[in-house]
Amino acid sequence: MILFEGKILPDEQLDDVLEKLWDSCLMAVTNRKDIAKLVINACGRVSEKIKTGAYDPILWVLLEKGAFTRTQLEEAITFFDKENLQLKYDTELGVLKKGTEDDRKASVEKRLEPLGILFHIAAGNAEGLPFFSVIEGLLAGNVNILKLPSVDDGISVMLLHEMIKEEPALAPYVCVLDVASTNVKILKTLADMADAIVVWGGDEAVMAARTMASPSTQIISWGHKLSFAYVSAGVVEKVEDYEPELYDLAKHICATNQLLCSSCQGIFVDTEDETVLLSVAERFLHILEEVRVDYPREKIGIRGKVSISLYNEELESIHTGHRVLRGKGVSVIIGSDSELELSYMFKNCWVKPLQRKNIIKSLKGKKGYLQTVGLICTEKERKELAELFVKTGLTHIVRPKNMSQMLPGGTHDGKYPLRRYSRIIEVER
Repeated sequence: MILFEGKILPDEQLDDVLEKLWDSCLMAVTNRKDIAKLVINACGRVSEKIKTGAYDPILWVLLEKGAFTRTQLEEAITFFDKENLQLKYDTELGVLKKGTEDDRKASVEKRLEPLGILFHIAAGNAEGLPFFSVIEGLLAGNVNILKLPSVDDGISVMLLHEMIKEEPALAPYVCVLDVASTNVKILKTLADMADAIVVWGGDEAVMAARTMASPSTQIISWGHKLSFAYVSAGVVEKVEDYEPELYDLAKHICATNQLLCSSCQGIFVDTEDETVLLSVAERFLHILEEVRVDYPREKIGIRGKVSISLYNEELESIHTGHRVLRGKGVSVIIGSDSELELSYMFKNCWVKPLQRKNIIKSLKGKKGYLQTVGLICTEKERKELAELFVKTGLTHIVRPKNMSQMLPGGTHDGKYPLRRYSRIIEVER
């Protein structure tokens, strides 16, 4: 599916669109206007339409498929409210737009401008992420070319099309193409058009973008991150009092299927006692199994892949020292090391020991990959533990229920995206 100049076109017209795209982008850059307010107003109206049920036939299908939960949909709708997008814009660019008193008195005018043309390579691990990426590019005033992920349900194209129908002046600033990741020739052509490539994905995706980009093209990466939960020593002593937070963590794991950068891959416990570790793992397995029934079951291919991985884990346990606890549709692997790693996902997590005194030593080596910790601790411990995790490089220290919550004015991995999509220029008066 293609979205070009405000129109939905069939994939068969890809060659025709590519012939026109560069001239279209140049025209949009040449005639560029301050479009932030248009974007905010258009998204606000689309958000209101979603609330009133205008898109229910499309959204209900995706809800039934388990593409996202009702809570995630409600959070996303709220995020794109007019007021919240305005807050995001003001938080990230407001100060830079206003400048300072010294700037105004100086002989050099400083002002904020977009980078120009962004080429977005979106990941398919979160429904609607391509739409989200383009909106951020638009808020900074850029022309946006979007390559859809290979797994896409069409929601991003639909929302972008609806937004353009609300504000037709945005049409020149958005082009969506469904191009295979193996079609290097076309991807390089698109990369050559861009001032910056926005990459959502892991190391391989970023490296692939670097091979396509010329030395003069920026790479703005939002790479895969690892997130986890931490159960403190104070909680271990009376873990039954903190079951509500363990239930919140289980709901988070089931809602995200551990596919997001902010998704909990496993639980570190402040202990070196194997008995304590087993107790926490068994208690959480029971909670995870109980919570799972409220969420869609995985496709048979995913279930098969996880089953093989768990079976292999059991075979290797004589060498690894790991122990696999299985439940119905869920599992918890007890590890003996303190290594932060990806889980098997889809409601399968690990539990490992990590004493407070070893937090920085164990996690600092994962610099660049750290994002969120869901902190389960006593209030007395919270400030000290939060400071320790800040020093490791983590950017979000929250309670388990908020690990994947989207906040207007919040950051991506500790950075403001709109600032990365902008430049400050100086013009002598």
